[in-house]
Amino acid sequence: MAKSKNTRKKTTVGVVDSDVLSFTVGKDPEWDLLLAEFDCIGTVAHVTMLSGLKIRPPLFTAKERKKVVAVLSQVMRQARRGNFKITSADQDVHMAVERALVRKLGGLGKKVHTGRSRNDQVALDVRLYARRELVSAILEAAQLATALIGFAKKHVQVPMVGRSHDRPAMPSSVGLWAAAYAESLLDDTVLLIDAYELNDQSPLGAAAGYGVP
Repeated sequence: MAKSKNTRKKTTVGVVDSDVLSFTVGKDPEWDLLLAEFDCIGTVAHVTMLSGLKIRPPLFTAKERKKVVAVLSQVMRQARRGNFKITSADQDVHMAVERALVRKLGGLGKKVHTGRSRNDQVALDVRLYARRELVSAILEAAQLATALIGFAKKHVQVPMVGRSHDRPAMPSSVGLWAAAYAESLLDDTVLLIDAYELNDQSPLGAAAGYGVP
């Protein structure tokens, strides 16, 4: 029996056995690309908060914050163009963004993790992503409902056999049929708006479950 090669790979967080790394990382580098832009937005908010703390010496000066935001803006543009890469050595989007900051800013890039939990980052990224997708779904549902109403008005006098329990029923019209679907979409939109409101709450500060002062 051939022996498996016990290789170790250097990652952002240390040296890890290659097999263990492959198993734990899985397809995270692919899926996490969806969150890259939102991770940058969250980091901008966090650094802005840190720079506003009334402590001496400051965690981030206004000049340092500006440098960090500039690099994060570059990463966001790369992510939108599909040019930002997350490697297995990064393990996830958070470390990939931090790596980009460290590469450009050195030790200043590492300071963005001050007073921050990875759990915070995950929860925030997912909520920001969900917020965008919910808004998109609401807009698309409204556009489709509008198109159906227009179709219904155009065909309001076109006769159509109504159906009940999969059998012919009362006379109806194509307009009534189309408008019914428009109304159903509007009902769905109400649920989407409710989901948006529930999702649109900041999880920052929850940390690993214990909160912060």
